Amino acid sequence: MKRLMWLSWSALCASLMLGPALGAETPLATDGPPRSGQAIPGQAAQESAPVDARAMAVLKRMAEYLAQAPRFRVTMRTAYDVVQDSGEKIEFGERRMVTLSRSDGLRVEVQGSDEQRRLVVFDGRMLTVFDAGENVYAQVEKAGSVDDVVRYLVQDLQVRVPLALLLVSTLPAELEQRLTSLDYVERDALTATPTDHLAGQTADVDFQVWIATGDEPLPQRVVITYKMDEGEPQFRAELSDWSLNPEVSPARFTFEPPQGAERIAMLARIRRAEADKPQNVGPQSTKETPRTPEASGSTGGPSK
Repeated sequence: MKRLMWLSWSALCASLMLGPALGAETPLATDGPPRSGQAIPGQAAQESAPVDARAMAVLKRMAEYLAQAPRFRVTMRTAYDVVQDSGEKIEFGERRMVTLSRSDGLRVEVQGSDEQRRLVVFDGRMLTVFDAGENVYAQVEKAGSVDDVVRYLVQDLQVRVPLALLLVSTLPAELEQRLTSLDYVERDALTATPTDHLAGQTADVDFQVWIATGDEPLPQRVVITYKMDEGEPQFRAELSDWSLNPEVSPARFTFEPPQGAERIAMLARIRRAEADKPQNVGPQSTKETPRTPEASGSTGGPSK
């Protein structure tokens, strides 16, 4: 049975398909078209105006609110489909706690439905990816901002970071650049807090997002459909426990290896334009050969 791992793996070498830049991580999506005969409010106007003005105002308000937040913490309960060779879709899940401080760093704690725990930490100078199950970690010096390291994870390491765009300060411009259509669906009163339900498209994904209607226009739910992938798998996320002013010590963004933890290689993908240039493909650790699941004997069970 196939299983997709979204953030790290025993070799900690990126190999997942993402598409250009942050494109596949456009942080929003849709669970399909309306049922036959069911109209979306404003659908007639959409034929001449693919981006609905009301929906765009709601989305921009959310994007600007998040982009301007100096720090935040959120819990994401996510689920994603993996299309099997038979065409069957199998759902797997994760719980992520994201802590972001634009001046200090980023911390992402991940627990999978298979009970595996992983960690990504960035302190402004060093990026660390840790797999607790394997008790291995990889590090690379990467001075810069949170925006810089998110792009490095997605573009260079090819790590699939769900909702990566929600983490960057350029969120408003990124969304506007990628949108090809956007609709206002309804005011949803059945969510934990009243939300504006939007549906839209980019070149690669369809998306839906539910945004709180109050003074804090934060995303509460997201559904993404990867319409260019075989079987059109979906990614779904419930976002809760938002805190826009968490007390975060800089120590939260540093990594102390547990006893017996092994440092292994982190490899960055060579960009196509640079493929002909002789160079190292990425920062290396003290280990001469990066391990792979096959080399470490991980052959049974779902393939992530």
